[in-house]
Amino acid sequence: MTETTDGRQPQPVLFIGGLGRSGSTLIEKLLNEFDQTFSVGETVHLWERGVRDHERCGCGEAFVDCPQWSAVGRLAFDGWKNVDTDRMIDLRWAVDRSRRLPQIFNALRTGKPSAEMLEYLEGMSPVLLAAAQAQAERIGRKRHEITLLDSSKHLSTAALLALDPLLDVRVLHLVRDPRGVAYSWTKVVDRPETDGETMPQYSPSRTAMRWVTDNLGFEALARVGVPVKTVRYEDVLADPTGEMTAIAKFAGINTSDGIPFIDGSTARIKTPMHSVAGNPMRFQRGGDGDERGQEMTLALDDAWRDKLSTKDRRVVTAVTGPILARYGYLRGR
Repeated sequence: MTETTDGRQPQPVLFIGGLGRSGSTLIEKLLNEFDQTFSVGETVHLWERGVRDHERCGCGEAFVDCPQWSAVGRLAFDGWKNVDTDRMIDLRWAVDRSRRLPQIFNALRTGKPSAEMLEYLEGMSPVLLAAAQAQAERIGRKRHEITLLDSSKHLSTAALLALDPLLDVRVLHLVRDPRGVAYSWTKVVDRPETDGETMPQYSPSRTAMRWVTDNLGFEALARVGVPVKTVRYEDVLADPTGEMTAIAKFAGINTSDGIPFIDGSTARIKTPMHSVAGNPMRFQRGGDGDERGQEMTLALDDAWRDKLSTKDRRVVTAVTGPILARYGYLRGR
């Protein structure tokens, strides 16, 4: 790891990217079990859902009541009250958008971010550095020995964070069979951190188009110098220990003690997640004081094979066809 121009070691960040409903929350939960990792969840939603709306953290507490996020606010800004939250939300919607990808990629090539990009990063960087510092102090390690897990998934967020010299961003590009992704986006999923809201739903055709553009985008990110490792969700479930070991190596996570929380196709989750936003799965863990944690069976969810209509399956396959074979999804249709 190289030092920044002011002598500080950049903060390791493993960014989990890809289209939503591709298994990112499961991968995040598994990675969060390593001693040197800390999940911050989907920081793309930090300012609205966390700082402004005080939705529930993955630990179950409201953002304003979560001890970990309170510590982050103190370390970063001497308290969240000192942040111009409205300005950060405006900046997020100004620069962290798919439509801004040409400008962000140009900034990665030239090393010349726009003034708004820099202002946004000047608000985000202290948060990420403070999150790592708070966790480091809690477990008695140095900040740069902590690998943050950011599961924002958005290509634009990954590209923006990669612009920051204070961050050592590596991207885990997660891919799942688009027909499984399409079916998942048609389901009604409650958001338990809200009062009766549900997650958005999208048509299979729209999901298929996003699957193509998102995956091509992450491939392009690798071509502008950002470290990217592509992993199939199905492969992780077929060989959890092997794939998680490879992911950890890519992220710089120490696996000298193996993967003790995975035994065959069973994982035992003990560590609460302080994720600021994400899939409802982030709330699932063993009961307080339960040393056994939550036992999870790592099995492939392929309900789409029976529940996605023939028409929708054909639409998704046709739209994604140009790159479907690239990821090995034309075998065993």
